[in-house]
Amino acid sequence: MKGPDLLICAPCSREEAREWAAEGTGDAGAAIKAANCYAFLATKEKAKGLRLADAKKGRQLADSAVQRCPESGMAHYLYAYLTGLEAENDPLHGLELVPVIEREARLAAELSPSIDHAGPHRMLGELYLRTPGMPISIGDVEKAIAAYRRALVIAPGFAENRLGLTEALLKAEEATEACTRLHELLAEMPPAAESEATWRKALDLLKRLCATKNAE
Repeated sequence: MKGPDLLICAPCSREEAREWAAEGTGDAGAAIKAANCYAFLATKEKAKGLRLADAKKGRQLADSAVQRCPESGMAHYLYAYLTGLEAENDPLHGLELVPVIEREARLAAELSPSIDHAGPHRMLGELYLRTPGMPISIGDVEKAIAAYRRALVIAPGFAENRLGLTEALLKAEEATEACTRLHELLAEMPPAAESEATWRKALDLLKRLCATKNAE
């Protein structure tokens, strides 16, 4: 089972989350829908305690879906995503969850690499970029760059993939390529009409800066 074709974190209500969660006790597809809904709620809730509770509930549902449908890339991706939300809202235990995020994101990348605009590879890039390096955790800027490059191959038009690669390149002190990637990204994101003149000037300045870097 591949899982339903869902938009990640699609808007939903708390009532829908509860209904799908109840159905999810016997239906993996409903469990995936419920997990996805709790992911949305966890990103929108203002109270940190409720965000953490939603992330934990969604993670449990995603875990249940993974156990029943281990070939579902969506289930693995949601499990990784919700584990990341739990770590984000429980920083004292966040590093303990990193191996789970990495494992589930890698499985999702193998099973459904194009999900959420190459989300599994982008998630791995973010994980390797943000976490501390060895021996504390798995942070590794070269792995981050590799993951973002894979994401760009799959979904070259998705801005977050290019932005992530740019940030990773800067951290690796590869300023020349970072400059070029950022120029490409901004060139594809024209502003509102009233800001166009300023945008073009800024883009030209960035292009000149990139040229200076290339000449060094």
